[in-house]
Amino acid sequence: MSQPNQPAPAPTPQAPDAAVPGKKVKKVKDDSGGGGGIGGIFSKITRKLVWVFSGIIFAGIFFWGLIEIAFYGPTPNVPIAGLVGKFSIDRFLLLAGIVALIPPALVYLAESKRRDSIDNNIPHLIRDIADAGRSGMTLTRSIEISAERDYGPLTKELKKLIAKISFRVPLERALQYFADATGTTLSRRSSMLIAEANKSGGDIQESMESVAKHVQEIQYLERKRRATLRPFIGVMYISFAVFLVTVYLLISSFFKQLANTNFGSGGGGIGGVGFNFVSLPLDKITTVFLYMAMIEALFAGLVGGKMATGYLKDGLKHAILLMMICFMTFVFLI
Repeated sequence: MSQPNQPAPAPTPQAPDAAVPGKKVKKVKDDSGGGGGIGGIFSKITRKLVWVFSGIIFAGIFFWGLIEIAFYGPTPNVPIAGLVGKFSIDRFLLLAGIVALIPPALVYLAESKRRDSIDNNIPHLIRDIADAGRSGMTLTRSIEISAERDYGPLTKELKKLIAKISFRVPLERALQYFADATGTTLSRRSSMLIAEANKSGGDIQESMESVAKHVQEIQYLERKRRATLRPFIGVMYISFAVFLVTVYLLISSFFKQLANTNFGSGGGGIGGVGFNFVSLPLDKITTVFLYMAMIEALFAGLVGGKMATGYLKDGLKHAILLMMICFMTFVFLI
């Protein structure tokens, strides 16, 4: 009678243990902020340092502009790369803002390449796990065997996943750490599907092949979406170039001619009625067009990045390029 009573309490403690990882996983996800523990903290610190460095760049260029204005007047002529441009305090601010955005754009570009590399290697990882499961291995052992191969930036996170499993961390919780560390939507979805396949049991090979098929379909739809929207990036650049050319011709051929023309200087008139035209403020007109072009360049670049990759921050590189072209055109050519 004592033996039947001993197995009875055994499953009772296991039910809370199975539920505890789910609660802890949610806590880990909320605390990590999508970064995955120490790696997430380091990533956040790096991003903050990059923005601090950008602030230093902005302040440096702004003080350089103040020095130029103090020595050479409110509109100094500044030579840059063999070209001489007419600057003012607002143009120094624009230049400082554009240059200050370059370090964050480089960080976001590196993150984008890492994200694409991870997403491209996830189907290979799942397929290798399915192949290892054909020999009758458990899911954990299949992941350990697959982690010995090279999957680019995914390999480092796989090593951490195996280390957590070796320290008796539940597989579901370890997969959650893995999803937070990789930080991509596809990896989170794949980790969730692998965890559900482990809970359901059954044939690991069949489950992993289903997961791999689902991931490949997601990637196919993503590639199709990017291929469909890629021409719009070219349209964005072409439309902005047409806008700049139109503004350049409008200012150089129309407004400059009106500003240099003196109507009614002799007090003459038509039908005995004299008239005079006030000279056009060409600098103010040029400044208005400069601000318009800058705003269009910023939002066109951000929207282009959002359309291309689905992430607004990936459009920062397009915005910087368009704003730099706009700035060089207005300062050195118009």
